[in-house]
Amino acid sequence: MEENNLTKLTNLTQPFDGSSATPISDQMEAKLQSQCGLPRTRRRMLDSVQRVASPPARALDGSLARGEVEFVVGGAKVVVEVERQPRPRGGAQGYWRCPRCDRRCCSLFVIGIGSLLCRKCAGLDYRSRHVLHPALTKAAKLRKRIGAQPGVLSKLPKRRPHWRRDYWARTVAQLAEAERVLVDMLNATVRAAERQKARADERR
Repeated sequence: MEENNLTKLTNLTQPFDGSSATPISDQMEAKLQSQCGLPRTRRRMLDSVQRVASPPARALDGSLARGEVEFVVGGAKVVVEVERQPRPRGGAQGYWRCPRCDRRCCSLFVIGIGSLLCRKCAGLDYRSRHVLHPALTKAAKLRKRIGAQPGVLSKLPKRRPHWRRDYWARTVAQLAEAERVLVDMLNATVRAAERQKARADERR
């Protein structure tokens, strides 16, 4: 390894747990909990762990030479290798080498005391893989905006006097489009369940 071109001490605290997303409404949250139950994963999410961003794209002398960065994590020193690569259309990109698996990665995460790991070694997952469908979230927000009851296809209130007719019509049209997506998903789920039931009946 070449001469260390980038060495610094960075104090990082222990990982902290992020708060969950704010519910769209208490009624909607209760309805979704009653229908879906508890989350299907116990894995920690990326946004609940302290992250170390990508290293500088170039060394202090402007080159793409490899280097090392020394962190202080919970009182323990952790040395992480830095790798740099040129980009096809100019510029450069810096990467960390995971201290455990030596995998090239853009971010490292503070796990425990004296431990910096990549996402895979830390067992972290993306929250977007375990959240509600975007159409359901959009429909819930639109229903809250117009003062409607939560729940797909539930009755809509009358237009409020201070709402412009064109704005009301546009909002209701957006809600109808979002809920149409949900209805299609429900229909697909029902058809899949019917096919499974038919195959199960054939085996008997």
